[in-house]
Amino acid sequence: MKATAALRALARLGLCLIVSLPLSAAADDKLVLLVGTGSPLATLGSVELHKLFLGLTVVVDDHRLHALRNDSDELMRQVFFQNIVSMSESVYDRRMLAMTLQQVGRAPPVLRDSKTVFERLAEDPDAVSFGWAADASKDPRVKALRVLWHP
Repeated sequence: MKATAALRALARLGLCLIVSLPLSAAADDKLVLLVGTGSPLATLGSVELHKLFLGLTVVVDDHRLHALRNDSDELMRQVFFQNIVSMSESVYDRRMLAMTLQQVGRAPPVLRDSKTVFERLAEDPDAVSFGWAADASKDPRVKALRVLWHP
């Protein structure tokens, strides 16, 4: 009986470790601000970044920028709400709905995987997004402008 309980506990521990592996790998990485390599954008301040992901118009050097929200994993999602837009998800959603209804702006498209984000950044020199530095360094179509968050 005791051996069976010990095996169950060990199995649970193993399952917890397996489930936590992807999150802990991302937790060691840095979240970076990304554009395509064809983008003329060299820098983007925190205020402009905040406005951009709130759906407001941001123009830099005669380029009207637009945001692509990378929602490829849970940690990135948490960092987005805490560090980029500085609000809870529910407040952000209400804000985006209000802006859309008032025709003042609209929420950036939400993309569920980094590969799609990188493809869109490569196609559009005015697109701005974010992603893990390790992933971005493997894709020659994107460049990192600065670190947005690190553990």
